[in-house]
Amino acid sequence: MKTIKIIAICLTTLLTINANAKEKIRGNGKVITENRTTGEYDKISIGGSFEVELVSGKEGNITIKVEENLAPYLITKVEKGELKIKWKKGKNISHKKTIYITIPFEDINAVAFGGSGNVVGKDPIKSDNLALSLAGSGDMDLMVAANTMGANLAGSGSIDLQGSTDSIKYAIAGSGNIRGYELEVGDANVAISGSGNVSATINGKLNAKISGSGNVRYKGNPSTESVKVSGSGSVSKKN
Repeated sequence: MKTIKIIAICLTTLLTINANAKEKIRGNGKVITENRTTGEYDKISIGGSFEVELVSGKEGNITIKVEENLAPYLITKVEKGELKIKWKKGKNISHKKTIYITIPFEDINAVAFGGSGNVVGKDPIKSDNLALSLAGSGDMDLMVAANTMGANLAGSGSIDLQGSTDSIKYAIAGSGNIRGYELEVGDANVAISGSGNVSATINGKLNAKISGSGNVRYKGNPSTESVKVSGSGSVSKKN
């Protein structure tokens, strides 16, 4: 019993220390614009509640609109060819004003977003093999021109796609939606776990696997290779 009490006290102490370890920082409401310079990158990883625009241009010239006292805690760095934008560890950031980030790109093959904001592509992303990933409740809206690509969604967010690709792998875990009627696809592999939905325009082969109540709605005239549904989900052509 004495040992249990000691363990309980230690755990409580550790939790208290951990809670207090994160310094709370609130935005002061004064928005500034910063132009930051980084090295080149072929991957973009964003973590936070931001409004992000991806534009065609020279890589490394990033523009940020953020509250003045929060700017020092917003990290923009490149590691092994990956641009990372996130808050500094150990800080509990609360911003009053929306944070806007403009990221130029030339040749990228991956975009990952974890957060509750938006990532919007103003220009097409051209790639041999493009990987898109969204985690959380955020939204991603991109124009693409890729030979092959993957779009992975975990959470309740949404991915909107326009453009074309020879083949794509769609994957949803959760209640999110991937809207791809405006993306011309050759072959498509779709995997849904949960209540998420995929809408797509497919002209080649379609392979779909649904576990749960998710749905696949498609345009085009694909040759159905394999459809497996476990639950109340469905695969059907849009009228």
